[in-house]
Amino acid sequence: MLGYLRSIFALPPAVLLYLLSEMLFGVGIGMAVILNFHYLELGFTTATIGLSVACYTLTVAAVSYPAGMITDRFGSKFTMLFGSAFVVFGYVLIGYVDTPFELFLAQIVSGFGFSFVIACEFPYIMSLCEKKEDETTAYSLLVSAFTLALALGNILGTKLPALLPSGTTMYQSTVFLIAVAFAIMLIMRCFLPAKSKRVAEEESKRTKKVSWKVIPSKQVMIYVLFATTNGFIFQLLGPFENIILRERYVLSDDTIGYMLAVNSFLLFLASLFTPYLMKTSWRRIGLYSAYALMLICMLLMGFNVIVYAFYLFLLGKGFSGTLFNSFIDSSMMKATADDERGLHSGLRNLFRSAAGALSSTFAGYLLLGGDYNSIYFVTFLILVVQAMLYFFLVRHQLQKDLNEAF
Repeated sequence: MLGYLRSIFALPPAVLLYLLSEMLFGVGIGMAVILNFHYLELGFTTATIGLSVACYTLTVAAVSYPAGMITDRFGSKFTMLFGSAFVVFGYVLIGYVDTPFELFLAQIVSGFGFSFVIACEFPYIMSLCEKKEDETTAYSLLVSAFTLALALGNILGTKLPALLPSGTTMYQSTVFLIAVAFAIMLIMRCFLPAKSKRVAEEESKRTKKVSWKVIPSKQVMIYVLFATTNGFIFQLLGPFENIILRERYVLSDDTIGYMLAVNSFLLFLASLFTPYLMKTSWRRIGLYSAYALMLICMLLMGFNVIVYAFYLFLLGKGFSGTLFNSFIDSSMMKATADDERGLHSGLRNLFRSAAGALSSTFAGYLLLGGDYNSIYFVTFLILVVQAMLYFFLVRHQLQKDLNEAF
C-alpha cells in the first residue's frame, strides 16, 4: 500500500499538474449540481430540463467522432484547449438563459466544448506518462481527482448561492463562478507539454496517417458497445438524482449537497485505490462482488424505503459502480493502440451521448408524472444487460488484448 502511494507522487510533474487542473474541472462540475434548481426557479419544467439535457448529449454525440479524429491527428493538447474554451463560453451563456430556446442553445455550446474535452482527457493524461505501466494508474487518478473535487463542488454549489449576490435567480452568480473555475483550468493546461518523451519517440517510429477516413477496429467497437450501456445508466439517473432526493424525501438543498458530497468522497476512495486493489490475487472476486452489490442496491432503491436506507443504497451503488467501471474503463483504454485512443474516446462519447439523450428524455417525462421509483427498476434491467455483455464479450476481448484475468 505504501509503495503504491509513493508511486503516485513519483509520476511526472506534467501528470500531477494535469491532475491538479482536473480538480478545478471537478469543482466546476460539482457546483453544477445547482443547475437544475436554477432552471426550476426560472420556471422550466422537468420535461424542458430533460429536453435541454438531450440537446447537450446529442451535440456531444454528433461532435464526438470528429473530435476523436482531431485528437489523433493534431494532438490531445490542441483538442483540450479548443474544447475548454467552448465549455467556458457555454456556462457563461447558461448564466444568462431566460427562455427554453436560450437554454437549448447554451447546452449545445457547452456540449460542443465538452465533446472535445472528453474525447482527449484520458488519452492526454496517458500520453504524459513516461512509463507504459503508469497509464492505468494515471487513468484511475484522473477519476479520483475529479470525484474528490466533485465532493467539494457539491458543497460549494449548495452553500454559495446563499452567500453570493442574486441575479435572475439566487443561483446565477454560482453559475458564473463555475465558468471561472473552467477558465482557470484552461489557463493551467496551456502550460502542459503536448506529450511525454516516450510517446514522442514511439510516434516518430510509426507511419503517419495521411487520410481522414478512420475505420475503428473490432476491438474498439466492442469496448464502445460496453460504454454505450454506461451512457444509458448515467444519463438516466445522474442529471436527476438531486431532484429525486428532494421530491421523494422533501430534503433541503443543503442536505442534498452534503449527501452527494459524501457520495463523491466515497467515489474518490474507490477510484484512488482501484489500481492497487486490482493488482491483488482476488481481483476477479472483487470485480464480480462489486457488480453484484451495484445490482442489489439499484434494485432496492426502486422500492419505498426510508431515506436512511435509500442513502445507504445510494452510497453502495456509487462505490461499487466506480470500483468496477474505473478498472474496466482504464483497462479498455490501455488495451487500445495509442493511435486509436482518440478515436476510441470519440466513438465512446458518441454512442454514450446518443444513448444518454434517449434515457435523459425518457427520465424527464417519467419524473414529470411524479414517478420517482420506476427509474431505478429500468436502470436495474439495463445493468443486467450490461452484465451479460461484459461476461460473454468484453471480458474475453480484454483477456486476449492484455493477457490478464478478468
